[in-house]
Formats: sequence, C-alpha cells, structure tokens
Amino acid sequence: MSEANEKQTVLVVDDTAANIDLLSNILSDNYKVKVANNGRRALAIAAKSPHPDLILLDIMMPEMDGYEVCRQLKDNAATADIPIIFITAKTTSEDEKQGFALGAVDYIVKPFNPVIVEARVRSQLALQARSKRLYQENVRLKEQAGYAFRTFCAAELEQLVDSGESDGVEFKSTLRVNLHTGKVDKKIENVCLKTVAAFLNSAGGMLLIGVDDAGCSLGLASDGFKNEDKLLLHWNNLFNAYLGTEYAQYVRAEIKELRGENILLVQSLMSPRPVFFARDNEEVFYIRTGNSTQQLKPSEILAYIDQRFARKA
Repeated sequence: MSEANEKQTVLVVDDTAANIDLLSNILSDNYKVKVANNGRRALAIAAKSPHPDLILLDIMMPEMDGYEVCRQLKDNAATADIPIIFITAKTTSEDEKQGFALGAVDYIVKPFNPVIVEARVRSQLALQARSKRLYQENVRLKEQAGYAFRTFCAAELEQLVDSGESDGVEFKSTLRVNLHTGKVDKKIENVCLKTVAAFLNSAGGMLLIGVDDAGCSLGLASDGFKNEDKLLLHWNNLFNAYLGTEYAQYVRAEIKELRGENILLVQSLMSPRPVFFARDNEEVFYIRTGNSTQQLKPSEILAYIDQRFARKA
C-alpha cells in the first residue's frame, strides 16, 4: 500500500488484554491499530497528531470509565470530531442512550462478532472520510466565492443596523433561545434558517442575530454557548443539516462586535440553484418579499423557479 493510500488508524481502548488482542486481529489487516488499556492512556494517544480516525472504546474500565473518556474527547477541539464506537457488555437501552448522548456514533455489544465489528468500523470510517472531503470542498468553494461577501468595520455595521430592516437585512434577537421562556426552542432556529433560505432564493441578504427589532444590540449570551466557536459550529451544523452543505459556499457566518456586544452576522449570496428548507418532514421554499420572508405554495414554486433560476441559467 502506497503512502498516498495509507491505512486509517483505529484506537482500541479496553482494560482486558484478550479483548485488545481479539479486536486487533480483526482490524489489523485493513487498518493501523493503536491500543490503550485505560482511559488516561487513551486520551494521551488520541491527543497526539496525527489523531486516530476512529476509536473503539470500552465502557467498564477502572479509574476512568468509557463515558468519561468520551466526554473529555468531545470537549477537546482537537479530538471532538473523532468517531467513537462503544464496545461493552452493557446491553440496556439506557446505556445506549447515555453513550449516544455523549456523542458516540455506534454501539457494539460483547462478545464480538468479527464480521459486525469490521462492517461497523468500515461504515463509520467511510462516513468520516466523506465528511472531511465535503468540508475541504466547502472551504475551497467559500474561498472562491469569498470576494462577494462584504467586510464591515464597526462604523459600517452600526450604520447598517441604524438603517433598519429591509428586503436584504433582517434582525433576530437570538439563535435558539426563546427569551420569554428562557428555554431552547427549535422554532427560533427555524426562523433564522428560513430567513437565510429566503435570501439565497432571492437577491441575497444579511441576517444579524443578537439584535432586536428596534436595532438594539442584545448580544449572544442568552443562547448559552460556552464560546464563540461552539456557537459557530452549531450554526454550521444547522445550516448543513436543514439547508444543505452544497449551499455553504454562498453563506458566511462570523462573530462581529456591535456597540459592545458580540452578534452573529450571516451574509447570504444569491444562490444559482433553488434552496429548500427541510426539517420536521417538510420541504418548504421561501423567498423575500419586502421586509419579510414568504413561503410559496406548491403551485407558485415552479413558476418562481422558472423565472428566477431556469431563465438565469
């Protein structure tokens, strides 16, 4: 195998030597296998570059169990994206629920079936590789389209807000928290995503999150993210899941300071293809009309797409 096709690396974590040997034998023909017999050793290996491509993680281990190892891996930006498959004799639905809640991608029950182990590892590594390719392509496409996005200095941003909402500018007080109840509400997220979809389907526009209808800077603290990177990651995940990674090149989200508060500025270019908002088993088409976002009826969509997209092409 050439260096260009170097084997992917799997880290096996188990406090039982027999299990480590068995899993190593199952995987070593197709993957580079690293091993750790306790949680602390696993964290140390995973943190070193190059990081493992996938981790098989036992749950029941002394000193530090697999749940805590997973939690620490996901809290570390350097290892947060490594897929984790729990390997365990624990079989209750609550055990599985806890593992998935911590960020695991799969769950393999002992005793091991070699065919199942290899198939699940192969599947998750294929998904991880595809995700990396999509990310790299999105970065490349964004760099190509980046010249069209505006760069705002503080004074320009204040002027934009002072001009108020318009067909190309909209304010949202938060990204995900209902300010009346203080609870996370996906309806708030949906409204933000619908606005961006409408901008993409129209002439583009700018969404300012953390600004109320009157143009007052509320900031982002109410959304409860640990830091700005977490907020941006959440936004990108929402966009990719419900609008589509293929349109990421036409949107740029960044944290900007507005009158002493950090806000999220989302710029949208005009998309060359129709963008549908897909969530809760619905696929809806939005456009901008004046200062508001409008949902088109099925009977209106084809006519609009023909006018807006087909003739442009």
